[in-house]
Amino acid sequence: MPRTELFPISTPQPVPEGLTFEDVRMSFLVRLHGEEKRLAALQDALESAEGGRVPAIVDLQIFAHRLRGAAAVFGLPEIRDAAKNLEMSCAAAATSNATLGESLVQDTIRMLSARLTFLNGFTADSSDRTMPSPVD
Repeated sequence: MPRTELFPISTPQPVPEGLTFEDVRMSFLVRLHGEEKRLAALQDALESAEGGRVPAIVDLQIFAHRLRGAAAVFGLPEIRDAAKNLEMSCAAAATSNATLGESLVQDTIRMLSARLTFLNGFTADSSDRTMPSPVD
């Protein structure tokens, strides 16, 4: 069965001089718009999977793991925790291959999606919103 998520291997690039942690954090916040779309695509792949859904669940688990780590680094505990819940529910569903596990995966997808949608509202170019600051 083909994988639903491809993770290209890239060559590490040199860090531009003068790049600050806040610059990288802002880049991550902008990237979250794409992560919301990727999560929706992975959810669609899970829902349309015929036969074994384990590959789609594993792809969701990998996605959630990466998002969890980045959110932890950049001080976004709501995204970190929602991604952790998705990662753990995917791990359980992949090993049990049960309908109940898939239901939990769908629930945690919705929770993470809601968190991303909320945060992306703050990262939109709007003068009346305040960017969430990192949590210490």
